[in-house]
Formats: sequence, C-alpha cells, structure tokens
Amino acid sequence: MRAYDHKLSTGTTWTWNHLELTEHIGNMRCTTPEISWHNRDPVLSIDIQNGFYETSKGERFWRMATGGADSHVLIWHLFTCENNGTTVKCVADLERHQKAVNVVRFSPSKEILASGDDESAIILWKRKEDCDFFISPDGIENKEHWSLWKVLRGHLEDVYDISWSPDSNSLISGSVDNTAILWDIHKGRTSGILSDSKGFVQGVSWDPRNQYICTISTDRQCRLVDISTKKTVQRVHKSTIPTPPDHPLKNKTVRLFYDDTFKSFFRRLTFSMDGTLIIVPSGIIEPQDTIEKIPNATIIFSRHNLKEPIMILPSLDECTIAIRCCPIYFELRKDGPTPIITLPYRIVFAVATQHSVLIYDTQQISPIAVISNIHYTRLTDIAWSSNGRVLVVSSTDGYCSIIHFSENELGNVYSNEDAAVTSIQFSDNNAMDVDLAKCKKTYTSDDQCKKTCSDKKAEETKQNNSNLSKDGLIKDQPKNNINEIVEETEDIQLVYNEESDNDIEAKSKNITTKTNIPSTTSNKTPRRVKLITLSSTKRKNK
Repeated sequence: MRAYDHKLSTGTTWTWNHLELTEHIGNMRCTTPEISWHNRDPVLSIDIQNGFYETSKGERFWRMATGGADSHVLIWHLFTCENNGTTVKCVADLERHQKAVNVVRFSPSKEILASGDDESAIILWKRKEDCDFFISPDGIENKEHWSLWKVLRGHLEDVYDISWSPDSNSLISGSVDNTAILWDIHKGRTSGILSDSKGFVQGVSWDPRNQYICTISTDRQCRLVDISTKKTVQRVHKSTIPTPPDHPLKNKTVRLFYDDTFKSFFRRLTFSMDGTLIIVPSGIIEPQDTIEKIPNATIIFSRHNLKEPIMILPSLDECTIAIRCCPIYFELRKDGPTPIITLPYRIVFAVATQHSVLIYDTQQISPIAVISNIHYTRLTDIAWSSNGRVLVVSSTDGYCSIIHFSENELGNVYSNEDAAVTSIQFSDNNAMDVDLAKCKKTYTSDDQCKKTCSDKKAEETKQNNSNLSKDGLIKDQPKNNINEIVEETEDIQLVYNEESDNDIEAKSKNITTKTNIPSTTSNKTPRRVKLITLSSTKRKNK
C-alpha cells in the first residue's frame, strides 16, 4: 500500500492511501472560485439539494445553499464540466435573517430549505415554480424566487445546527440555550424540547430510520434520544476504548469529547446513510489518571450501543468539526483490507478538521484521502452531491472549495440489489442491546485504536443513482421496507461506565459566546471576476 501525493498549483496537498485510486488521481479537481460568496464574510454553512436538474438549454446543475455571517442565505447553481471543472452561479439572495446564518439544510423531499441564525430564529423557505426573474431590494437579479414559508421561534439563543427527519415533516435544532427542539414544520410549533444538556448543543442528527436523535454539546456528552418518548436512552462522555494488549490505555477510562475549549462553534455529527453508525466529531482521548499527549479524533459508535465506541479515527493536531456521509454506497475493494465494519458495502464519509478534509471508508481505519491547504482559516461545513462525485467545503475565510471526483474514483458503485439475505424483523426498542460480529480483533498503531465491528447487519439498499431517470432528471423513489439481518454472535463483555445526571456536577462555566458579526459592506475593493461578485455597495442590514 503506497501513498500518492499530488500538489495543485494553489499549493493544495492531496494524499491517497490506497493504490486503487492512484491511477485516477489526475482526473480529480479541487477548485476555489475567487468570488465574493458572502460579501467576503465567513461562510458558515453549506448544503446541496438531492438530485440534479437541467436548465432550459439542457445544462445540468446541482442546487446549493450557503449561509454566511452577512445574514444572507444564497442559492447557487453548481455546474460540472466534462474535464471535471466546476462553475457556480448565484441565482437567489434570501434576505430575511437579521444576524449571521449558522446552518442551512435542504429537506429530503427537496421542497423546503431551513436556515438557522444568531437571532434564535429558524426560517423555512419554499421555491416558487415558473416565476419570472425577481430584482431584490439590493439590486441583485434573482433567477429563482424563494419565499419565506414559516418562521420557527422557540430557542432563546443562537441556533447552531439543524437536521431533518427522513419524511421531511419534522426537524431538530440545537442551540446555545442548552436545548434541542423538535419541530412539527406543518404546524409551525415545537413537538418536544430536550433540555437535559448542560452546555451549548452544537450538533444534532436525525436517525434515517426515524427512531432516534443524537446530540453533542459542550458538556462533553453525546446523547441518544428516543423520538417517540423524547427521553434520553443513552449518553456517553467517557468509556474504555479498544487498544492493543500492551497499550498504556488498556482497560482505562478516557474522556471522549472536548469541553467548552473546543476551537469551533460547530460539532456537526451524523448518522450513516443506513443508520448503522453514529459518527461524532470533536473527539479527544483524554485519560483521567495520566498525563499524556491528547490526540484529536473522530469517534464512531454503533446505533445500538453508545456506551463504548467501535472505532476511533485519530486526526493528530487538528480537531474535527463536521462530518458528512457520501449518499452512495461502494463495493468492497477486493484487494483492500478486511472490512473494519462487516457490511456488504463501503460507506464513505468526509471529516472536516480545522484546515483539512479527511475522507474515510468503513473498510480501513486510515483515511483513503487527505485534502489540505485549501483555505487560510478554519473550515465550517461540508456537503456531498447526491451522486457522490462532488464535495463542497466552506470556510471562515469567506470562500468555498469544490472537490470533484471522476467516475469510480472513490470505488465502484454498489448496486447488488438482490444481495438481501434471509432477514428477520428487528426491533430497536432497547438501544442497549448490542450484537457483536464474529471476527478476530486486529490493531493498528498506538495512534490508531479501533474495536472490531458491532452490530453486524445488512440492509437491502438501492443507490441514489437509481433515482435518476435515463435523461438524468429526478424521479420519485418508491418506498422500500428495510430488511435487516442479525447473525449469531460471540459473547464479548463490554465495559460500561454508567453515569446518571446526578453524577454530573452542574458547573458555571465561563463560556464565551460567539461574537455577533455586523453585517456591513466590506471596505475593501471587491475582487472582480468573470463569474460573479456579491459585494454590492447597496447591501446593508436592515
């Protein structure tokens, strides 16, 4: 296994860690369009709508949304060229927010865009079909017309993260007011308030199987909440971790997450697309009784056991901020290592650290690619296109980078729809039930600790590409029953560290909240490029 380093003219460094991808490396592109995305203010969030679309001229594009510190939400069309190049065009400027927009998320149904801001408001937007061009008060020509549908008010402080339910009828939001709120979007009101957190809720994720919600906050707790009861069924902030037999941390309890000293406002965690895994950023391996160098990490749990991680992915000197799973499943590499997690396919996911993007899959513990030196300041969010070939990264330096993969560069798409084996009805009512697969324990270096897979199961899956008709447009996807398999397992004793809320000391912490960034026009002369420039002198906050 060899590494392949490729430096772009901009100084960007790529590192590929398995041979399969090296022959395609020349087809991959990373571009950072020099446009004024949000009047050169920080770009705090980014998302790409499911599916791609066509213009009247037959040009295919992805619809993308960004939220910035200038209090605006912008809608973009992202075009990809045959030579793997990309261009973006701004088609709408949504101006109803009064403060910085921390998160933007399209609904799975593609009908609604949700955006949360520093004024504790969540705005739901809908696009009007077949509208003429609209000129905004700032004099910007909007080729798409998005109207405010509803405003969700219930938080008392900044909204940091949002996650949609798979049916697009509900969403969960996390806030600086130490709460996570479930919303019924059709009624426009709360359906539940989760208030057991003792710190800022900086990350939320809704289970694709619609059974749980996972949150991460500055009190160092990751919580798994049952949607039906609104009760926390599991929480973790410290545990033992899988280590080699002679490792100094063997059988020792370590803290797993950063406290309020974390160097970002966001901890964007996620469920995997099949709901099997929970992947959490802001990990830190901090022994309780020893003084050692503390490595940063990404922590991976099984949905059935949040008491102990099944994998720990070290990120060395950079803390991890945001995680997104590629919506496409890939075939297992025949010449690759034994899968870390026993699934019939590979799940690929991207991890944003402060200054790099790490791309992992579930077949190996080391990243399959590292993209670094693409921005001057820390990253804030990442998003995949629904075909898994475009990855977009946002940064506080005011720019976004677009990473475009060539066909099969990440692997062959998994399309074995008949691979479903004998299945049984599986219940997730008790999240403490853990099924561990039969497999030998293997270990890597001291910096890379892992535990062999828990929760061996296979879901009958269909690729997102099958949602595209032959002409490339979106078509409706039929609803399928989820079939799962559970096999006989070995008896393996897990070490739990049960802890109730009473064991957690309520401390008054000196936490510096995010400074409100005034929405003023930049005094610097805007960069003039052929693509688009948004630094209009007419734009001012209301």
